[in-house]
Amino acid sequence: MDLQKEAQRIVDAAVADGSEQSLQFCVYRDGECIIDVCAGWVDAGRTKRVDSHTIFPIYSTSKGVPAAALTRLIGEGKLSPDQPVADFWPEFAKNGKEHTLVRHLLNHSSGLRQRFPEQKSYELVADWPYMIHVIEESAPDWEPGTRTRYQSLTYGWVTAELIRRITGKEFRDYVNGELFEPEGITDFYFGTTDEAEKNAAEFRLGPGEEPSRSISICDPLDVLMRQPCIRRAALPGFNGIVSARALARFYQAILAGRYFSREMLLEATELHRPEPEEPRLSSFNVFGYGFALSGPKGDIGRVFGHGGYGGSDGLADREKNLSVGFTAGILGAHPCKTELYKLIGLEQRQGWEP
Repeated sequence: MDLQKEAQRIVDAAVADGSEQSLQFCVYRDGECIIDVCAGWVDAGRTKRVDSHTIFPIYSTSKGVPAAALTRLIGEGKLSPDQPVADFWPEFAKNGKEHTLVRHLLNHSSGLRQRFPEQKSYELVADWPYMIHVIEESAPDWEPGTRTRYQSLTYGWVTAELIRRITGKEFRDYVNGELFEPEGITDFYFGTTDEAEKNAAEFRLGPGEEPSRSISICDPLDVLMRQPCIRRAALPGFNGIVSARALARFYQAILAGRYFSREMLLEATELHRPEPEEPRLSSFNVFGYGFALSGPKGDIGRVFGHGGYGGSDGLADREKNLSVGFTAGILGAHPCKTELYKLIGLEQRQGWEP
């Protein structure tokens, strides 16, 4: 079977039947791009077609980047998962957070809130020093390391601040210089530019989809990602704007050992979870060093990466040496994704989308 032609047929059909308005799907295997397809229109007025450089908001799919960055730093001996966060970030260690370990931030067991009442305006959410101070002054909802709760937005602040404290570089500068540029990865933005915005796809909720709601202005998430101040900031828990090709190339670089060793990859994709019972993959609480884990029974972690609100995916199968990027302009169900994953022999997983 010609994988490229069949994948193109699938995405073209999805746009034709109205289940998608714009989408991309890219797959690398053994260092080679075997599928790179796109379909649909960048804008509702249908004046510009999607191409491989069109960029889409990917929400929590963004989290794979700080996960990889911290795994790289662990592999370099710059920190240990079992070190106290306070070793690098003393101001964090108060109000019940004194014994929080790096591991607790990575595997979402810190007890920190997902969102904070202090997030009262979009400008405040985009204000890095303000949000770091909010987190420093906050108290966990339980003893760190005793229970898992997905840190939907907070994960980005705590991991990126840790990277800044260790490297002396802002998150955006670190990942551009250490992860993206050496691999020639373009179209991956934490903070867009005027030029990049010209290639950004419009997006909307799918039919019957309800907007997310919570305690802060951060919800609905689709409204949050329409705000210019949010799009221009670097908030790696949720605001990556990217092409599927960039996602697939990023995970292929991980598989190829160009960010950290294979031994480090196995360590980073081992399940780290305080609860003793067997995890349910649909519960979105199955994590290694920040990567969401999946895979066949008995081999959790073989498939790793992260999914995001609205259905985007960045993932890899470490045994098949396969990496995948999926982006779309409709936020909701994507029936064609099941077909696309079946085409490459990757069963669509549950629990990737928060």
